[in-house]
Amino acid sequence: MNELRKLQKKELEILTAVVKVCEENNIKYIIMHGTLLGAVRHQGFIPWDDDIDICMPRESYDKFIDIGEKFLPSNLKIQHYKTEENCPNIFAKVRDENTIFLQKEHVDLDINQGVFIDIFPLDRIKKGNHQIAKEYWRKGIFNILNECYDIGYVKGIKRKSSVLIGYSIHFILWKGLWRFVDRNKFIEREDKRRKKLHETGDDCVFYSVDRKVVGKYSRITERKKYLFEGQEFWGPKNYDEVLKKLYGEYMVIPAEKDRITHQPLKVELECNNIEEK
Repeated sequence: MNELRKLQKKELEILTAVVKVCEENNIKYIIMHGTLLGAVRHQGFIPWDDDIDICMPRESYDKFIDIGEKFLPSNLKIQHYKTEENCPNIFAKVRDENTIFLQKEHVDLDINQGVFIDIFPLDRIKKGNHQIAKEYWRKGIFNILNECYDIGYVKGIKRKSSVLIGYSIHFILWKGLWRFVDRNKFIEREDKRRKKLHETGDDCVFYSVDRKVVGKYSRITERKKYLFEGQEFWGPKNYDEVLKKLYGEYMVIPAEKDRITHQPLKVELECNNIEEK
């Protein structure tokens, strides 16, 4: 078994454990993004994919953050600003602390660096082109500011026109004008803003956290089961609509140069230096 396949199997173990918690605690989830595409096109992982994405309606997401770790195996930890002090993301991950999946943007961070799956909240937003564009830019600006807190992320910026912006945000804002701003509080304020918008929002939701792709909230939360690596998992019933909006002609295999992965610096699936619990 090659190394990528071993990584996929480890991620599937994490997904299976998370889904067990969801099923036992009335927490709704759907597989999304590349995981949904893999289920539809390959009945499992996209052959070159190295992650798993699931989404939860906001109410289920908050419930999972609050209680999930009580029911997960002891080696699995929820990484979220509420559960880990230096968590750099506004969304959540479930990581296996007995493994390593080191990304270049996180190399200097004192956080759990284990193999993970991503969990994103499904938040309602206001409908209408102006409101959608406004929220898209608000999320985008937050993401840029938050990511540029980490010098590892800034060093990894490839677009030359963005390098100066990244270093300016890091050194002038975070290390200068905002040096007394608590990053955890910065993330928390934005998360609370998004939650409040969900509570007052319309039947509209972003299908992806970093793209202006929207659909009806009521439609994406309608679920059916999909075969993925020999197991069945919940996904959006309207998969064709979702995948066409996200990927266009999604059944066409992309050229090798367009196959995106995390490209980790280091992966270890069994860490012998971690004490048994």
